[in-house]
Amino acid sequence: MRGTADSSQFIEKALTFWLNYSLSKQVKGMNKLYRQKWLIAFALPGFLFFLVFSYFPMYGIVISFQDFDVFKGVFRSDFVGFDNFKTLFDMPDFNNALRNTILISALKLILLFPATVVFALLINEISTGWFRKFVQTTSYLPYFVSWVIAAGIWYKLLSIDGGVVNDLLVSLGILKEPFHFMADKDAFYPIILFTEAWKNMGFSAIIFIASLSAIDVQQYEAAKMDGANRFRQIWHISLPGIKNTIVLMFILNASNLLRAGQDQMWTMSNVTVQQQAEILDTLVLRYLKDMGLMGYSIGTAMGIFQAFIGLVLFIVCNYLAKAAKSDSIL
Repeated sequence: MRGTADSSQFIEKALTFWLNYSLSKQVKGMNKLYRQKWLIAFALPGFLFFLVFSYFPMYGIVISFQDFDVFKGVFRSDFVGFDNFKTLFDMPDFNNALRNTILISALKLILLFPATVVFALLINEISTGWFRKFVQTTSYLPYFVSWVIAAGIWYKLLSIDGGVVNDLLVSLGILKEPFHFMADKDAFYPIILFTEAWKNMGFSAIIFIASLSAIDVQQYEAAKMDGANRFRQIWHISLPGIKNTIVLMFILNASNLLRAGQDQMWTMSNVTVQQQAEILDTLVLRYLKDMGLMGYSIGTAMGIFQAFIGLVLFIVCNYLAKAAKSDSIL
């Protein structure tokens, strides 16, 4: 009997302790949430945005496995398995579009990504405050111009009929007659890279400039006292200070290898250079124009294909970053 009473008292004390501990943790948790109420309030709109526009629409993934009919809806359309992916891969221009997509994205990653880092370093080295703000502001303003307007601007600038670039080159004697830049297959990729840099480099450099501003100024002062010039300061202080940011941004950019810029390629291309300008996104867009509402399944299948390859590239690049003992995302 005594043993039974001792066991009951032990169980009672254990339950009392557990209840008190749970209540204290809940109270502490509520107090912590209350202290962070403004942070939560600011984060809530962003959370709801991604929830509504990124997570809820994911049920539409099933469209890629259906013969989707907008009148039947997602739940009543016929299931066709992987037929849409087979149709996608059997498209006559798919291989050409895939090659162009990888080539353009790789060129942007190899050439423009390092150029963006160098541009941020150069802006960081400008000592005159007003001039630095002027350069930074003018460099990221084109980002807010849509590609439709940007393409119209560059078509006009490079036009053979009154284009500023052709008029200048002819007047300087570099060209004997106006050159049709936008219709030349060899000039198309350089124009794409240049216009991409003109439009997006300034805005993309902001994150690197922000990382550079977080470096302790005393490091530069100590380096000056040791006789280090500007280049040495950049190499030994600035670059190591933003190394993790460079790695993270490289991983994110590399995971978008199958997204070469639909807006840019759609607006900057024309019939003459369509063979070089056709990418996966524009290929599906042309297919959708021909198929109308019945082409949603192919478009969704393309999105799944791009997302899957992007996920694989993301994991591989993240693993390589970890293997190199650098920062990573996962």
